Amino acid sequence: AMEVTHEQHIEEIDNYLEKLGQPTGVMLQIGTRNTQNFELLKAVGRQHTYPVLLKRGFGISLNESLNAAEYLASEGNNQVIFCLRGMKTSFNAPHRNMVDFAHLPIIKRLTRMSVCIDPSHSVGTREASPDGVLDILHSTSQGIIAGANMVLVDFHPSPTDALVDGPQALTLDELPKFIEDTRISREAYKQRVELWAEK
Repeated sequence: AMEVTHEQHIEEIDNYLEKLGQPTGVMLQIGTRNTQNFELLKAVGRQHTYPVLLKRGFGISLNESLNAAEYLASEGNNQVIFCLRGMKTSFNAPHRNMVDFAHLPIIKRLTRMSVCIDPSHSVGTREASPDGVLDILHSTSQGIIAGANMVLVDFHPSPTDALVDGPQALTLDELPKFIEDTRISREAYKQRVELWAEK
């Protein structure tokens, strides 16, 4: 996802992609601090080329964040993915934010949006539990088992050299286990859905 903070970024992204031969897979991202930037929301909503990843707003309620998605839809862009990335509270320590993935089924019940989880920004560290599993991975599993459609996790070849978000980044060597862990969690989600679908 390419973060957009100003309306002119949309045109800059268009121009750059045109020079590259229109590669696919581009998604615009509206970060947590711009979730209530209504002019930006309208501008991003007016373009229908790219889907939009909308992060939950910083310091606002879930309903207020969902209303931001309405701004995008009101301008015609209905390709919106809502991203849960944790909430800043006085109770989030030792994590960066309070993990809010319990809201995932609520969003799916109230809207038609796909839901992404961002455990990297929720947890914010590479601390491991006594079982040896990183907190980020436990949080990832919580979101997947609750029905997440997409997962956003930071990876870096050398997290200590990363310019931003290094303390929360997984290494590339951890990618194969991460993929297998998400597969296991997804299977658990499917099994739970099947269990509760039985009459």
